[in-house]
Amino acid sequence: MRKRKTKFWGAFSILLVAAGIFIFTSKDLSIHGYDEQTSKEDSVSQSTNSNVEKVNLDGYLFLGDSYTFLLKETIESHNPKASVCAKSGVEPVYWNENFNTLPDNEQVNGVVLLIGVNGVTYDDNLPNKKMLIDSLVEKYQGKTIYVQKVFPVGENFENANPVTFNAAIKSHNEEIENYCQKYDNVIFIDSTKDLVTDDGYLKYTYDGLHISTDKQEVFYNNIEDAINNINQF
Repeated sequence: MRKRKTKFWGAFSILLVAAGIFIFTSKDLSIHGYDEQTSKEDSVSQSTNSNVEKVNLDGYLFLGDSYTFLLKETIESHNPKASVCAKSGVEPVYWNENFNTLPDNEQVNGVVLLIGVNGVTYDDNLPNKKMLIDSLVEKYQGKTIYVQKVFPVGENFENANPVTFNAAIKSHNEEIENYCQKYDNVIFIDSTKDLVTDDGYLKYTYDGLHISTDKQEVFYNNIEDAINNINQF
């Protein structure tokens, strides 16, 4: 009888120890935030993020005015097959009149457009830019056209009152952003990150109008990031 009791209590003790280890382990994993389902979700999330491929801008047409012209060297350093069609000081009407000089559809993978600050206060600026967008859609069928937000001028801008000029740019951007929604393949993007002050002036500029040379890489990265952020959704 004593032997049976001894065996019983021995077995019971082993069960208690095993149960204690299980409870302790479960609590320990819970304390450290471990959960099997969470672990699986994290694994799937990491796998999904790693599979997101950046849009390759090589072969794109970069079209615009002095902003694009000054960015030309940086664009080509990242994308040797890109086409850069840019001319300083031009308004949208210039590219409407010289539209036949742009590369053919089969030579272009997509379009990045930045134009509009020159003559932004003129009545024909917006109609001409809308016409240019229409023409790009017709010419580059099946391609995505990214229209960049026009940058504000700096506080040291001397060609006009920077406050009223920036107000005109803001109004311009709002109307063009709405116009881009007319087309499925035209997307308005903001590439001004870290290049504009909190109160809405161009941040790094030597003349109040153009981005400083040492910030061209930041500008290019902003374009690339803006395009890729859109294409992840």
